[in-house]
Amino acid sequence: MPSSLSWLDTSADEQRRVRELISLYTQSESRDELGIGQIRDAFADGLFPGTSTIHTRARYFLFIPWLFTQGAKTRSGSKLEAWTDTQERKLIKALKNEGIGAGEGLIGRVAGAGVKTLPSAIYWAALARYGILTRDAQPGMLGALRPAAGAHDELAVRETRDWHPTLPPAPGDFPDSVEGGMSLSFEEAVWLTERILEAAPGTMLAHLLADDTPLDDEDTPPWFDPACLAADGEPASLLRHGRLFSSVMQGSALLYNLLIAERYEAAGLTTQTQPVDSYRKDISDWAENVQADGELLSAWDRQEMWDLVRTTNPRIGLQTRAFVDGWIDAVLAGEGAAVADDHGVRSMVELRERRQKGAQSRLVNDRLLRTWSGASGTSMLVYRWPQVKRIIADIREGIADAGA
Repeated sequence: MPSSLSWLDTSADEQRRVRELISLYTQSESRDELGIGQIRDAFADGLFPGTSTIHTRARYFLFIPWLFTQGAKTRSGSKLEAWTDTQERKLIKALKNEGIGAGEGLIGRVAGAGVKTLPSAIYWAALARYGILTRDAQPGMLGALRPAAGAHDELAVRETRDWHPTLPPAPGDFPDSVEGGMSLSFEEAVWLTERILEAAPGTMLAHLLADDTPLDDEDTPPWFDPACLAADGEPASLLRHGRLFSSVMQGSALLYNLLIAERYEAAGLTTQTQPVDSYRKDISDWAENVQADGELLSAWDRQEMWDLVRTTNPRIGLQTRAFVDGWIDAVLAGEGAAVADDHGVRSMVELRERRQKGAQSRLVNDRLLRTWSGASGTSMLVYRWPQVKRIIADIREGIADAGA
């Protein structure tokens, strides 16, 4: 019997987190083998609230409410949900057929109208976070259009209270065709900027929308992007802590993979070529980079970091904090270059992973060891920056094209 995923009584944000977790497990470089995802997400939510690693383009923030407001004129509840399901698939076909957005950012670019996860499921929590969806309700809970307050004739003036009242109008023939494709119009870009600034003031996300410092054309982390570096106050402080956390903790992921690589080669497995040598070199390179940040690390106020991330997520566990502090202490004590052979540090990482994964640990499970892809959670943490950068670029381009 095939497995399935269903929702009982959970918020839109909780559902977003589960979908993102499922998505991450299809990306080997993003897996959270050592259980620091709560901290990673606290940084990401503090810097870029409402965002997700599975967001693609900004105009989905309008596509979805346009469909639901159209459908709500005559439907509600499960009928509205079924109708919008069909319309979302029609939207995917229209975008593909017109060649609009058929490359970067089109949800369903490969699977087409048969895609399993629709845009509404991906963007739903963010729509609520930004106040575009005016209440934390699932699609099947939305109601039909109701008479406006003070209207005497039920058919005269009708409105929906589910979506922001200033939502710009959909283009003609939407969703059968999509004028502009993925590109926001000036009106749409200004409106979306206003929603985010109102919902997430004082964040790095708000700064990027209020400031006009150009984004870096290169594929760099946010702490090297001029637009982010122009921020000050708490967003700048949180980004600085995020940079140091990402830099130091990447070594723990590399060491974890070295432990797997040693067990992999000892088992006589050969699909991955010389992984032990590869990870020893990666750890050496990482240690050099950490040493280059020595001045920043020596001045690192870790208590301030914990205060900031726990403001976003007060549920970060004591064991998680103890592991992170233990690893950072070892690195700051000058053991970065030696972690590959330091028995105490190796044991700390191994124990942490086995506590997290139990019988699913690759350090004990031979079946999972054979399926190792060669890299598990080794990429630098950048806190959803590629997705955020694309969304910000879409909005800025819409505003810049005002005279087009």
